Amino acid sequence: IGEQHTDITLQMDKNAAKLLEEAGPLLRMPSLADPQSMLMDQTHQSNAMVAQPQVRNLHDRIFGGFLMRRAYELAFSTAYVFGGDKPRFLEVDDISFESPVDVGDLLVFNSRVLYTLPEGGNLGDYVQDHDGMPLVMVEVEAWVTVPEKATAKVSNHFYFTFALPNKSSCRRVLPGNIDQARRQAVRMAADIEQAELRS
Repeated sequence: IGEQHTDITLQMDKNAAKLLEEAGPLLRMPSLADPQSMLMDQTHQSNAMVAQPQVRNLHDRIFGGFLMRRAYELAFSTAYVFGGDKPRFLEVDDISFESPVDVGDLLVFNSRVLYTLPEGGNLGDYVQDHDGMPLVMVEVEAWVTVPEKATAKVSNHFYFTFALPNKSSCRRVLPGNIDQARRQAVRMAADIEQAELRS
C-alpha cells in the first residue's frame, strides 16, 4: 500500500523533523523566538501573467527560456526583498519542465526563500567570489491556472542561489509545516551533495 522507506528517505524525514522542531518557537511563541529567524511563508512573493503568442516556440508552446527568465526575475526580487541588499546571482539548479504551457494559459509564479546560509557556505570551486557572503536559496514554482475549471497544475520548478555581497549575515528561514520541512531538507541535501561533487 505504501512505499518502502530507504535509509535516505528516513534520514530526510529525521532532518525535516529537526528543522520543524527548530521552528517550534516561531510557530508557538513568536515573541520569544530568535529574532534572526523567520518562517518560510513570510518570504513568499508571486506574480501572474497570460502567456502571449510572441513567446511561443516552433511547437506553439511557450518557450522554456521565457519561463526561466520570468522565474529568475521573481527569484531575484524575492532575494532582494528578503535580504535588503541587491543580490548577486550565483547559480541555477534543477529546472523541471513537468507540463507544457500553451498560448493563452494563465501562469502564476510563486516564489519563496527555501533556506539560507546566514554566515555563507561553499557552493564548490566553480562558483567564484562567494566566500563569507550570506547565501539565499530561492524556489520558484510556475502554475498553469484554469479559473473556469477551478484547477491548477505545476508546470515548472526552478531553484536559484544568490549571495548578499554587502551583508555580513541574514535571517535564517525555517519551515512552518512538515511539507516545507521535507522540501527544505531535500534541497539542502541536494545542494551539499552537488557542492561536494564540484569541489
